[in-house]
Amino acid sequence: MRRSLILLAALSLAAAPAAAQDRTTFAAHGSYMTFRAESQFARVVVPYTVDQVWAALPDAYKLLGFTGEPASNDPAKRDLVTGYMQIRGQLYPGEPNSLYFDCGNNARTGPLADQGEITFAVYSRLEPAAEQGRTAVLSQVSARVKRRDSSQFPVDCISTGRLERTLAQFLAQRLAAS
Repeated sequence: MRRSLILLAALSLAAAPAAAQDRTTFAAHGSYMTFRAESQFARVVVPYTVDQVWAALPDAYKLLGFTGEPASNDPAKRDLVTGYMQIRGQLYPGEPNSLYFDCGNNARTGPLADQGEITFAVYSRLEPAAEQGRTAVLSQVSARVKRRDSSQFPVDCISTGRLERTLAQFLAQRLAAS
């Protein structure tokens, strides 16, 4: 029953409003990323403590093929981030990048995410939920594509939510196994 509740919670991701002043910039892996409360992010609440989720989150990132590290030396902050990663080709074999990133379309050739080099990072923040013993997991993807069909500046992308949903599923699996 507990596992069913976790998977149900993990699958019910949505963009959620947060405090407008919640804007955190931090350095990780030699690059900077900003968590922006006004931007789209996925939020899921799991029936585990912040400490339990914090212990499982790096393994969930690894299942995606990413390495995450704490965004702060402050042990009270529970922010995990990847460095910016670059995709040349496909993020995952056999799946177009447009399943994960929406970077707009070229009228003749289709989704830009499938036609350029994508640079992206993933960020997750853990917060105690209103209900005791539960944790809110907020995840956000920052991405841009460098088009191959022009020499224009990179185009900002938004997440389709698929990476965040997959991360939530992997996190639920790791928590259920612990």
